[in-house]
Amino acid sequence: MVGKDIRAQVFHSIQVKVLATFLLILLPVYVLGAVIFHWTYLQMHQQIIRSQMALLNLYAETIDDEISRIRLLEYNCINDDDLVYLANAYPILDTFERSQYLLRAQHRLQVMKNSSMCIGNVVLHLPTVGKSIDTRNVEPLAESWNRQPEALPCAPSSGLTPTKSGELQMSIQYPLTPREGSTPPLVMWLTLSNAQIQRLLQGMDHTQETGLVLTSPDSCFVLEKTDNASFLNPELLTVSQQLPSTEEVTVEGKHFQKTVVALEESDLVLISFSSTEHLFGFRHTYLFLLVLFGVVSVLAMCLFAFSVRHLVHKPIRTLVDAFRCMKGNNFDVRIHQKRNDEFAYLYQSFNGMMDHLQKLIEQVYDQRLLTQRAELKQLQSQINPHFLYNGFYNIYRMAKKDSNDDIAEFSQLLSEYYQYITRNAADTVTMEQEIRHAMTYLKIQQIRFSNRLSVEIAPAPSEFGFLMVPRLILQPILENAFEHGMKNVLEPKLFIRFEARQGEWNVCIEDNGTEFSPEELSELQQKLDSTDTQMETTALINIHRRLRYHFGPESGLRLSRTPAGSLQVQLHIVKEE
Repeated sequence: MVGKDIRAQVFHSIQVKVLATFLLILLPVYVLGAVIFHWTYLQMHQQIIRSQMALLNLYAETIDDEISRIRLLEYNCINDDDLVYLANAYPILDTFERSQYLLRAQHRLQVMKNSSMCIGNVVLHLPTVGKSIDTRNVEPLAESWNRQPEALPCAPSSGLTPTKSGELQMSIQYPLTPREGSTPPLVMWLTLSNAQIQRLLQGMDHTQETGLVLTSPDSCFVLEKTDNASFLNPELLTVSQQLPSTEEVTVEGKHFQKTVVALEESDLVLISFSSTEHLFGFRHTYLFLLVLFGVVSVLAMCLFAFSVRHLVHKPIRTLVDAFRCMKGNNFDVRIHQKRNDEFAYLYQSFNGMMDHLQKLIEQVYDQRLLTQRAELKQLQSQINPHFLYNGFYNIYRMAKKDSNDDIAEFSQLLSEYYQYITRNAADTVTMEQEIRHAMTYLKIQQIRFSNRLSVEIAPAPSEFGFLMVPRLILQPILENAFEHGMKNVLEPKLFIRFEARQGEWNVCIEDNGTEFSPEELSELQQKLDSTDTQMETTALINIHRRLRYHFGPESGLRLSRTPAGSLQVQLHIVKEE
């Protein structure tokens, strides 16, 4: 029988279920691998081609951006104020000024050349001055200054002119459109450096299996970055009208992927040749192993994770959610699931814990409630007899004076007063009822003091009307003021203010009674903060504790001294709206 129980526990174990599920998942993985590999290879083939195209576009944009920047430098230089002034005012300048302006022009060319590594040489001709300036020398103007050196008959429409030496030249004049038959005062010739352009293309993987060629559509200009001269075959350099393009070509019996993109600013094209074996050869070895086993592993892990989620994560999640409900003060939550594994024990333990915890909370709550009610009854017993005797005495005095109307009014006030404090139907009332009861008490005291009592009461905000508070929290504070603060004052005065802010309510009560020393204030504050349940409970301490029980530790009574030295009591309530 024991052996059966052990085998049942092992069979229902989560670990066994997870391992068995994982082994069952591995079986179809190898069947699906062959099908998935073919689809994955096609996707990777397209991705590699797109990557080659993106890389070539990056190099093309780099060259285009550099040529655009050189054109801007060329334009700014030819329109330089000093150069224009030199070309037009040269005859009226003295020898020193001429040399200074020529040096400035030469320095301007040096700055321009240093601003771009792709500028090989730059020459500025000043026909009106009879000078030719480069970055090193200032020489007399040559007779062939207006003829482009070594130019080929073909030229791209972008203004870049290929030369017989295999370089690209750019020219600009000032003004850009001179009058017909006139000689421009400034003409600049600029030669691009092939070596520096090749440096821009160094990021490409250059081997016998790859090549990179920068050329014009008609092949007048060809700049190669390759170790394989076969890529310079004119047939291979022929490009289609639709760019960018990519195709597979054969060179000396080998297959290459030819990719072509256009340089928009320079009217050139950039062609790359990459061996298909170099690009896709790993499909026979690495791709097969990596993709096959990678896909197998990923699928296996996904299915394995799904099984773990179902067998482990979801039960744990159920338990966590139950704990969160408990944290949110929902102690009625229970987990009802039929399981035969380790989580069944956890769920049963959780339910048992919640039952026990709920019993303890009910016990503590009942004990606290009984304590509060006992303190309330004690407070009522302290208030009622003494106040009742004074009421009867006041009625006696008014009867001796035949003040029947005053007797009727006073009797009505006493009736309302005792009806409120002896009603036990509810322990909480609205603040409006508490304020009305406090006003009844003050009217009784005004009759008692023969209208010598002055009371200043600010109107209560409307927010106080529906605030639920413990019963008898205002009148005992007023009674405390009469018994201890204004006991021996000939003209007693009482001030009551109401304040309402977002989530907070305050009632401030102060009098013009006898001075309340700092030592007395400190002693009373210590009694309010004390948690000793055995100490004598006065009216203020009772109210302070009941406010904290009802609204939390942020609420209660706050004591302070007025500028005149009497005691000020602030009833402070903090409650979320």
